[in-house]
Amino acid sequence: MLTNTKTYQTIKTGWQFILDAIFPTFCLACDQEGRGWCCDKCWLNISFNRSLFCPACDQQQILGKFCDNCKKDQSLTGLWTAQNYSQPTIRALIHGLKYKGITEIAPRLADLLTITLKIFSLPPAWHPTPRQQWILCPVPLTGRRERERGFNQAELLTQLVVEQNNLLGKNLLIRTKFKKPQVDLPTSERHQNVENAFTISKDASIKDQTIILVDDVYTSGSTMEACAKVLKLSGAREIWGLVVAKG
Repeated sequence: MLTNTKTYQTIKTGWQFILDAIFPTFCLACDQEGRGWCCDKCWLNISFNRSLFCPACDQQQILGKFCDNCKKDQSLTGLWTAQNYSQPTIRALIHGLKYKGITEIAPRLADLLTITLKIFSLPPAWHPTPRQQWILCPVPLTGRRERERGFNQAELLTQLVVEQNNLLGKNLLIRTKFKKPQVDLPTSERHQNVENAFTISKDASIKDQTIILVDDVYTSGSTMEACAKVLKLSGAREIWGLVVAKG
């Protein structure tokens, strides 16, 4: 028998009160205790991008496409960015999820992605691919890396955005090589570090698909471009990026 909604909420609230008393949370941005990993004040101070830009040169660009000067040799069509990594609150939340393993932060970050999709009406209604056919695909980790971390943050975000927006989500890619974490490398070495590191998942249908690659951060773009290149060579029509932050 299903629990009465009001009763369930009372039980849930009481249990959460006990957990908070034993294991108090602290806002990762301002260290305030007991208001979750991001307090309301810090959350409400987050400002959203009101324009989309070329991922390479930051020139304002319709739909965040690569501009004419930067699109040469790019497999990625464009990038949809929710936030700037320079914002302290955003940086703290991403770091908390990715390196401290606080998976409770994932819904907050997914909310940022969903809000961004709504601000810019994405995927666009006028696009030749109907909205319900766009595929969200997480940028993969190697099996070893995912086991060490316990999860793939891009996959968590993808699952949540799929649920929030009634879109398709599929794991289309596998990471077959892992050398060094991109964050530890200078920009000049990042492309080579991920070259030929991805392959298409078994039985994945790629031809003529419009795909949105999901990740937490876009820095040099090397990882996402390496993923996009594999998808493009396998016949994908367009590949877009969707990230919490660029920096």
